[in-house]
Order: sequence, then C-alpha cells, then structure tokens
Amino acid sequence: MLIQGRKCTAYPAVKLNVVLGGGTWLEPDPIHRCFTDENLVTGAAWPGHPEFVSQLMVLLGVQSPMLRLCL
Repeated sequence: MLIQGRKCTAYPAVKLNVVLGGGTWLEPDPIHRCFTDENLVTGAAWPGHPEFVSQLMVLLGVQSPMLRLCL
C-alpha cells in the first residue's frame, strides 16, 4: 500500500482513509501545513501549495532563488 507505515496528512475528511490504509495521521494545523516522510510529500489543501512545492523541490534537489524565499 502507498501509505502503509508512512506519516502523512490530507484534507481532514480523508483522515479515516489514511488511518485505515495503515498510515499515521499528522494533523494539518494550520491547514497550510505540509509534511515530508522519506520521498512522500503530503498536504491538506490548496493553501499549502507553496510549502508543498518547496518540500518537493528539496526532495528533487532543485535549486532555485525563489526556494530560499519560501523556506
């Protein structure tokens, strides 16, 4: 399974699916909070897009001047 044994977040209405899928639920508080667990980046809603993209770029090893502004 994709999330079995992984720590992740999602839109709050999906929490039960994460838990039933074997994942560890991380509360997205505030809603823009994103999390990285190894090579998996998760976020709860559109307000987290900047943080999500920043964390994904770090995983991919992408260097950008704008990335420094977001972190």
